[in-house]
Amino acid sequence: MNLHSISLSFLFAIFAVLTSTHITDSNPSFLKYLIHFSLTFFSSSPITATVIVYSSGGHHHQYNRHNNEGEIVTPCEGFSPDFPKDTNTTSYLCVDPNGCCNFTSVQAAVDAVPDFSQNRTIIWINTGVYYEKVTVPRTKTNVTFQGQGFTSTAIAWNDTANSSHGTSFSGSVQVYSTNFIAKNITFMNVAPIPNPGDIGGQAVALRISGDQAAFWGCGFFGAQDTLHDDKGRHYFRDCYIQGSIDFIYGNGKSFYQVLFPLSIVAMATKNKKKWNNPNKLVCFL
Repeated sequence: MNLHSISLSFLFAIFAVLTSTHITDSNPSFLKYLIHFSLTFFSSSPITATVIVYSSGGHHHQYNRHNNEGEIVTPCEGFSPDFPKDTNTTSYLCVDPNGCCNFTSVQAAVDAVPDFSQNRTIIWINTGVYYEKVTVPRTKTNVTFQGQGFTSTAIAWNDTANSSHGTSFSGSVQVYSTNFIAKNITFMNVAPIPNPGDIGGQAVALRISGDQAAFWGCGFFGAQDTLHDDKGRHYFRDCYIQGSIDFIYGNGKSFYQVLFPLSIVAMATKNKKKWNNPNKLVCFL
């Protein structure tokens, strides 16, 4: 899938979420058409399809289905997450939107992590879009978010600088702890894309303020101020970062080995990309 298709898919995903959340009396036939349109024209982008299904209300209920023999099959039947047993150095928590794990929300799993633990806690997050604002406080050290692919697992919220009383607090996910790791997951801010000159429209997808954080195979989607690389030392590898104005900013001392950041205002190229922080070292793959 080329960069133009990814950009269109992301914009359409935002439109779908906003349709369901801001138009409360949406015509069901219109939403069905929206889903059909998305699956037909954007089927190459699994995250778009996931967001569309989420937006239409599929996340609110557990639906049973029938197998070929007509027997009722629950959403959790046959569910067996593939992760090891807890050890002396590592423990696992499981998040699933259908209730097939320990938790149905990412924040609940974060809250269950022991304070200032010296061991690594891996929060295994199943496929789905988790529409919630998540904070990893300073006390929750050595936490890993393990998604199932950045096109399959996403955390999304829609705060802006206006709604959260400051750009720094608008992040859909905000991490203040040390030694945080994220793998194969997307962070999204689905607030409306601000018009040029708008005040308070900044909308952060992720704010990373803890030291020694690492991100592998992650997606960061938003418009203005998508990724707030606030402070600390951070490493980004094989990540996809998309936004418009200042969409990577902050005072972090970070090393980026990314697919390359993409501007949704004007398609950026390696030679035209500008960075506002001399502490950042960028390597395009």
